[in-house]
Amino acid sequence: MEFGVFYQLPCSVDQTPADRIQDTIAQCQLADELGYDSAWLAELHFNPKFSVMSAPLMIAAAVAQTTKRIRIGNAISLLPLHQPIRLAEEVATLDVISQGRAIFGVGRGSMPSHYEGYGIDQEEGRERFIEGLELVLGAWAQDDFDYQGKFYQANKLSVTPKPIQQPHPPVYVASNSADTFGIVGQLGHSILVAPTIVTTEGALTGLASYRAELAENGHDESKLKVNVNVPTHVAATEKEARAGFTKTIDNYLENLREIGSARGASQGSSRASSLTSESVMEEFAAVGTPDQVADKFEKLRKMYGPDEFMCWFNIGGMLPHSEVAGSMKLFAKEVMPRFQ
Repeated sequence: MEFGVFYQLPCSVDQTPADRIQDTIAQCQLADELGYDSAWLAELHFNPKFSVMSAPLMIAAAVAQTTKRIRIGNAISLLPLHQPIRLAEEVATLDVISQGRAIFGVGRGSMPSHYEGYGIDQEEGRERFIEGLELVLGAWAQDDFDYQGKFYQANKLSVTPKPIQQPHPPVYVASNSADTFGIVGQLGHSILVAPTIVTTEGALTGLASYRAELAENGHDESKLKVNVNVPTHVAATEKEARAGFTKTIDNYLENLREIGSARGASQGSSRASSLTSESVMEEFAAVGTPDQVADKFEKLRKMYGPDEFMCWFNIGGMLPHSEVAGSMKLFAKEVMPRFQ
């Protein structure tokens, strides 16, 4: 079992974007030293209380230069908002900078405010996503690449540099709606799953669809990975862990509810009204002592059958760096070895 760290980067009124970004880089460095396998950076826009990570590839480049072994990915790049050729160039450059450690995590995104901010019709999101992914992978695979789509075209195009990883960096697709799971299976890519967003039932049903489509379309499941996102907080005592997690999850849920009550609601924000810190801890998160957290991850492993877990150590951004670092260290020392 592999373990990664995930960052969305909400920023409260008493924090600064600079501090939040520097903490993230420092924690990715720590994760590298502690033996975590991957670091995942989200792309979100136009709402600093929810995230100040609008340019994750720039942060990824900084992480690449200050780490040695950890793989670095987006979870996710909002592909319909990008010019695909430019994205192909930037991710390939990250792969070169990191000496072959880039992961290409992509998705459509579900927030109308993102599409409005970039002047793109959200109804075009799925088509733009499919075309964009085809264009990126094609541009990596060959020189003098031709592509004629509805939204994007390429004529005898050669992208430089090419990725170090061949045929390309691993591709993961986020699945936050029921129909997306099957599409990812048809395409034959690895998958990112967030049960907190899609619900436990949605994740289980979706993964069954994903695996069925992989088999039906002749893809080798052993070469692909299922990655499940788990909000995580570990401390010496259960009381301490629950107190810290409650503080940070409450901020996350409050931000989601604010988004849900305004223009730009997404599937995640619409679910926030039904969630509490207690319900998240009970069903979706791993919070407590190392023994309690290990037991929860074992339960989730049996439930979803993943190859990787993505640990979200500071879901609402309210924990100080020292507390997050302590949680990461306990997890690496006391929990990870039980799954390796």
